[in-house]
Amino acid sequence: MLTLTELSGLARELAGTRVLTAYVDARVTDPAMRETLRPALASAVADARARLASDDERAAFDRAARFLQNPVPPLGGIWSEPGWVTFLTAEGPRYSAELPVRVPTIVAWRDGPVVSPFVRALKQHRPVIVVLVESGSARFYRYARGSLGALPEMTLTARQDTGDPGQARRGTQRRIPMARATVATEKMQRRRAASFQRLTGSLAARVAALAGDDGWVLIGGTPEWARAAADALPAHLADRVGVSATLNHDEPETGIAREAENAASALRAAQSQALLESVLESAGALGRGSAGVPGTQRALHTGAVDLLVLSPEFLRAEPDLAEDAIRAALQQGGDVEVLSSPAAEQLDQMGEGIAARLRYPIDGPAVGAR
Repeated sequence: MLTLTELSGLARELAGTRVLTAYVDARVTDPAMRETLRPALASAVADARARLASDDERAAFDRAARFLQNPVPPLGGIWSEPGWVTFLTAEGPRYSAELPVRVPTIVAWRDGPVVSPFVRALKQHRPVIVVLVESGSARFYRYARGSLGALPEMTLTARQDTGDPGQARRGTQRRIPMARATVATEKMQRRRAASFQRLTGSLAARVAALAGDDGWVLIGGTPEWARAAADALPAHLADRVGVSATLNHDEPETGIAREAENAASALRAAQSQALLESVLESAGALGRGSAGVPGTQRALHTGAVDLLVLSPEFLRAEPDLAEDAIRAALQQGGDVEVLSSPAAEQLDQMGEGIAARLRYPIDGPAVGAR
């Protein structure tokens, strides 16, 4: 799937181009019913074409629609995901992919792609990078859409400074007074800490690369080293990292997957709450925020939106308003986030399900208020 940054770039690139967007609900429980997917799509295409007013529009639409035959799986073909999307122009396909969430079957012909269902799918697509650390090594897993996999080169080992091996062997042959034993233990702990410090630079770089722009990170293993590993990660990952006190090295993969799923839900909820609070704080202290449809439309019309937040209920109840708002935010370089509960419910109650953090305060009457 495209990342939000890539989707934003494609939306800006195609903003002035007629695009045939098709989303397909590919989730069926009976394999025999898959043969109904193509007729359902064909019916939606015919309905969209019938709404066009001019011969030129219909001709351009037909040139784009002919490319639908190639990316759609043939009758009897199997989709591995519950949704599918394509963006087509009269010159050819621009993007096609399966989606990890169910989407309504939609066919639209307009300037630029329809992106709101894609943005919602991105929320479900985020992987969880699981890292199990100890003083000298780290194991990596990737959890996404119910599936856990060990990553290639999953063991990253740091060189251990064990001191004088001969001395260690000699030490096993005689009793060591308690004070000397304590000193030896402290020295060993310091050596392990130094070794782990050598590990953290490589570990942090690898976690950042694996998590990318939107992946979550869950760190477990030895609690002391798990916390130190989290502290060593880049600052831009801070709101996407969780540390588990219960996820240890001996956890079976089923347990790791369960912890990853729970961590994703908790991190998503915490991030949503933090984003909403950021919007509200900006609005209250600096006048650099808006809540509700009129104020947010006004901010979008002036190009002031830095972050647009929406609730799933707003996307469901106001699909056209949501689509226009998301496209406007992406075209002006803003970020877009679909919030999780309880932040989403709070946004529904106090902001009609939509709000924005602004780059600068705006004045004047609201534009597009309903």
